[in-house]
Amino acid sequence: MPSFVQTDSYTVRGYETDANGQLSAPALMNWMQESANRNAIDYGIGIADLARLGLGWVLARLRLRIHRAPGYGEPVRLMTYPTTVEKYFIYRAFRLLADDGTLLAEADSTWLIFDTNRRTMISLPSFIRSLDLPTGLVPSDRLPMKPAFPALSAVPETRQQVRTVDWFDIDHNQHTNNVSYVRWLIESVPAEMLKTRKLAELDLYFRAESHWQDVLRLLVAVAPDGASVHQIEHTDGREVLLARSVWQE
Repeated sequence: MPSFVQTDSYTVRGYETDANGQLSAPALMNWMQESANRNAIDYGIGIADLARLGLGWVLARLRLRIHRAPGYGEPVRLMTYPTTVEKYFIYRAFRLLADDGTLLAEADSTWLIFDTNRRTMISLPSFIRSLDLPTGLVPSDRLPMKPAFPALSAVPETRQQVRTVDWFDIDHNQHTNNVSYVRWLIESVPAEMLKTRKLAELDLYFRAESHWQDVLRLLVAVAPDGASVHQIEHTDGREVLLARSVWQE
C-alpha cells in the first residue's frame, strides 16, 4: 500500500477566529481532524471505512504547540501524516505552515481503535499495522501515555464549573468530540488570562468517554510553574480528560 502525506490549504475565515481576530485553537483542531481523516481515507482507513467494520478512531493523546496563530484571511497549509504504528497505537504528526513555509503550529498525537459496539479499545487490525508510512519527514513524538501533570489536589485555588454535554458536542462515534473538550478547557481559565494572554501549548490525555446529556465537572488551577492544569470528570469522579495548558503574554 503506498504512503501518503496530506497537505490541505485553508484560509482563516471570520467564524474561525477568536476575539483577537486570530485562528482559534478549536478551529485549528477542527482542521486537524478534517485533514487527518482525509489522509486516513487515502490509506483506506477513514471514518466511514472503519464504521463499516464496527470500529472507530479515538484520540488518546495530543500535544499542540502554537508559535503564531494566523489572522483573518491568511492562507495557510496544514500537513499531516502517520509516523509510527505499534500494536495498539498509531502516531500522527501535524504541521501548520504559513505561505512562506514558516512553522506556525505543530502537534503530535496518539490514536487507538475501539469497538463501537462494546465501547472497548482493541489492538490495531493487521491492515493498519501493515501500512506503508512516509519516510524522510519530521517524526512524531511518542507521547507518554501517563503524562506527569501536577495533581489538582496539590494546587491551591482550584476553579470548578459544571457543564452538560449538548447535542452538537457529540460526533459520529456517539461521544463527546475532542474539539468540544478543547473549547471547554480554554473557556474555563480565568477571564483575565483569556483577555491578556495567548494559548501557546495544550497537552491532552484522554481517559474515558462522555456522552450526550452527561453532566461533567471541569476543574482548573494554576500550577507553580505558571501553567494551567485541567481535569474533566463525571460527577461520580471518573476521569474523562486530564490536560495542561501554557499561556503567554
